[in-house]
Amino acid sequence: MGESKARILVVDDDGDILDLLKYNFQKEGFRVKTIDDSSRTVKVAMKFSPDLIILDVMMPKPDGLEICEQLRSIPSFSDTYIFFLTARPGNVFQSTALRSGGDDYIEKLMGLRSLLYKVKSVLKQNIVIQKRVAEIHTGQLHLLRSTQEVIFRNTKVAVDAVEFEMLFFFAQNSGRIITTDMLVHSISGTEIELQENSVEVYIAGLTRKLSPDMIRRLDKRKFRFGR
Repeated sequence: MGESKARILVVDDDGDILDLLKYNFQKEGFRVKTIDDSSRTVKVAMKFSPDLIILDVMMPKPDGLEICEQLRSIPSFSDTYIFFLTARPGNVFQSTALRSGGDDYIEKLMGLRSLLYKVKSVLKQNIVIQKRVAEIHTGQLHLLRSTQEVIFRNTKVAVDAVEFEMLFFFAQNSGRIITTDMLVHSISGTEIELQENSVEVYIAGLTRKLSPDMIRRLDKRKFRFGR
């Protein structure tokens, strides 16, 4: 983002949430604009040109899902990060949010810390978090988001939800140095809560199921996917 401050637009009908996020994001050096009337979102976004948009899912019409679809239909927002914030956890809502064009789906009560970390990761470190991507092909590895399938060397590999999210995150950031903290916070926030002391266990499981060289340890807390 260079020397200019990255811009964040937050849309929520809960004033307390808006104040909390605005305070924390501004403390991190971001330019922040908040909206409590969802009907103004597209107009404000066009003028503000945010680098990242946070939408509450459950708002009076239009709700967050409708706004996301409207934004994605505008070419200038086709690649803008859109994170959903919700008080209603659940895989059904998460799948719907991602299909509408959202990049991630985070719980208000349990995931605010992860939200702050994810925002800093994508805007300051250029880490990729785009769960709306339907599938990833890299080398002999094929990942399908909708079914959470992992296919390696033309063979389906059984993985659990945490393993899939971890592998998806690694694959989207192939070649980058990924820390334990990045994994914990970038994967957590909804149904999945990854603990720091379990990261190595999951990575060991993935390399055992796939290939010892797929995820390489650089030191105690750093890893790299791919060569």
